[in-house]
Amino acid sequence: MTYVVVAVISRLNTNSEEEFLLASSKSDFGEFTGCYYPPSGHVEIGETEEGALRRELQEELALELKGAKRICELPGDLPDEICCFYKCSVDMENLIVNKDELDDVGFFTIAEINNLKLWPLTKRFFENYASHL
Repeated sequence: MTYVVVAVISRLNTNSEEEFLLASSKSDFGEFTGCYYPPSGHVEIGETEEGALRRELQEELALELKGAKRICELPGDLPDEICCFYKCSVDMENLIVNKDELDDVGFFTIAEINNLKLWPLTKRFFENYASHL
């Protein structure tokens, strides 16, 4: 079984609407290539979920994790994959996108998210959990 941690990061925009940080990868994922998802990554052997969140946020976005609260655990889009979603607080001042790994990064409102090409699990998450965050 593969475990993936998912960082749900949000902020209020100038219109006081909540918007969420999503990325798309440069990697070839077949039919999922170019799909958007919250920052995430695999939990490595001997690593805690929070440790994996901290590492992935640092590697991909140069963000420092300040706190994380588990939201839910869902089956992933790939076989034998479990995804653990966390509401994360981070210091956004130092956001630097790792262009070797990520194609695009942005903040999107729920209305905008509904019009993006999303990984199926990301779509299910926002349909079922975003209103409870």
